[in-house]
Amino acid sequence: MDELKTVKTANFEADLAIAKSYLIDNGIECVISGEYLTIAMGGIDAVRLQVMSENYQRAIELLKKGGFLDSND
Repeated sequence: MDELKTVKTANFEADLAIAKSYLIDNGIECVISGEYLTIAMGGIDAVRLQVMSENYQRAIELLKKGGFLDSND
């Protein structure tokens, strides 16, 4: 069974929406999860952009190339 791996976190779903679209445009399926946790637990990077484990490395490379991640992420 494939598992989801987190490639980026944020406080709000909107902060991940463009990165999600970028990955999808580059052929990587992804989901945003935890969007409802920000209501109950705001300010804790509860929202996660996730990809299947086999796409993790490529997703990280694409997000860096697209400027969505830097070397500290």
